[in-house]
Amino acid sequence: MPQGRGAPYAYGFERRSDGSLHFVCSSDTEAWGWLSLPAQHPVGIQTQQFWTSFCAFLFEGGMEEGQWSALTWMDYALDDLDAGHAVRGVYNRIENERGPAFAMTLFDAQDRAIVTMRGRGVVFRNRNFEQWREGSKTEAKQAKGPVDFDYASPESLGLGEGEFAFVGPFDPDTDRIEALVTAENGMPPHNRVISGSGDHVNSTHFGEVTRQALCLITDNPSIQITGGQMHLNRYVELGTPFALRFDPPTDGRIALTLEQLGKDCAEISLRFEA
Repeated sequence: MPQGRGAPYAYGFERRSDGSLHFVCSSDTEAWGWLSLPAQHPVGIQTQQFWTSFCAFLFEGGMEEGQWSALTWMDYALDDLDAGHAVRGVYNRIENERGPAFAMTLFDAQDRAIVTMRGRGVVFRNRNFEQWREGSKTEAKQAKGPVDFDYASPESLGLGEGEFAFVGPFDPDTDRIEALVTAENGMPPHNRVISGSGDHVNSTHFGEVTRQALCLITDNPSIQITGGQMHLNRYVELGTPFALRFDPPTDGRIALTLEQLGKDCAEISLRFEA
């Protein structure tokens, strides 16, 4: 994922006697456009999940030249819903036989806990990674989305200036919502609050796609997501339509499956307050 201008988002790492890493969070809104969103917005949560864990992983020497990393699972829970943006965080590495894992909490300037996140991923060497991805991209291009994809209205999704719709209108008689993320609506410079690797649809996009879908399902553009979990199984390609299948929400919870080209790519569950 491309870095904002200037200093990294997470820096000043210091290891404490209990083994935890303490770090500082950037407040540079020019470099990090998503800081214009509320501190509890899923876009910010997912972006922080990536940059803080990635910077901590590099600080610990967790990757070598020629290696790649991929997130396979994460969850988060909001703490104080009145908290502001993060100024510091605490990161703990977790030894896990299924891959590198972490737990992390972010705090605002008043020392209120904003969010606690956990994640797990894999680190691997190239192994013709680019060649393998090219085949997947070619398949996706052959199923490229229509130029006239019908997006839901910005008002129904609670979008502000510089934000883009990713999902289509919702038919309440169905259990799916169509979506399309492209380089134009999902990446800088067009989208001012979301960035990504540019190679595929990232977890940050998943956070916003599912938030938008939930706005339509509940008919509430101001819905507050308070926590969630993602299992990431396959890459989702930019510029190719995908769908979110879901069961009706129950007791402030909903489960969604992200499907592209006939394959299940991710399972995502959300907790929310109306």
